[in-house]
Amino acid sequence: MSIETPVDQPESPTNRPDSTHRMKEWFSRDYVRKIIAIFIVLTIIIIPIAWLVIHFLELSGGPASSIMEELETTIFVFTLVSAPLMAITAAVLVYSLFGWGSIKSEEPPMQENPAIRTNAVAVIGWTVATSLLAAFLVIWGLVELATITADSYGSTPSSQQPNATKPIDVNVTGQQWVWTFEYPDQQKIQSNVLVVPINTPIYFNVTSKDVIHSFWVVEMGVKIDANPGAVTNTGFTANKLGTFNIRCAELCGLHHAYMETNVQVVTQDQFDSWVREQGGKRTV
Repeated sequence: MSIETPVDQPESPTNRPDSTHRMKEWFSRDYVRKIIAIFIVLTIIIIPIAWLVIHFLELSGGPASSIMEELETTIFVFTLVSAPLMAITAAVLVYSLFGWGSIKSEEPPMQENPAIRTNAVAVIGWTVATSLLAAFLVIWGLVELATITADSYGSTPSSQQPNATKPIDVNVTGQQWVWTFEYPDQQKIQSNVLVVPINTPIYFNVTSKDVIHSFWVVEMGVKIDANPGAVTNTGFTANKLGTFNIRCAELCGLHHAYMETNVQVVTQDQFDSWVREQGGKRTV
């Protein structure tokens, strides 16, 4: 007598809708439409912040170098790109506080939340969107980093810089709580105010006599540490006449906030006159 075993039968099709249908059903929900509406409003509000940030950056007269122009462009673009991400995050937060937070009923929701992790449309869409955004930010960042490094002359000595115009060397010394600028090629004249000619590369050798400071030429977009016993290098080419700010960006002691001075960008003739007045020699 043989015992017959049941033959496996194919599973009957389920009534589970496909991913596209579930996405449409999800978007048709009342709370989703409200979150999307809040998202659109917040995006429209946040985008003008990009121009507002640039406005505040330029209140002191900048940008005064190609480096600062590149930095402002990057801040502007990144603010625009991040606006939708900030808006959708804030939209969910706002609706969580004032939408779902206002529900007083103890009845459970009538609709089940869709399982996004198993929804192919949602998973592929989110993965592609975030990958494209990350790739854009990385590529933009690398290009800007290379451009700014070239414009600030990196760590290559001024005598080896590939500039048509010979850079002017300036030795910068920070000490609590003043900056001193020495011009080695102009008979080592010294000043507490940085004076540079327009459209001429300036190459800085930065150090400190006591603690760590940070040499920050605000409107030029240049900032580098001033370390005792070591020399760091940076530079810029000013492309705008005027007086701009130099500050210490490293907390260096009790009067750190007062460790500031100015950089005066002048014409070549004015710079030569200033050098002679300080006892130096003509630079051309």
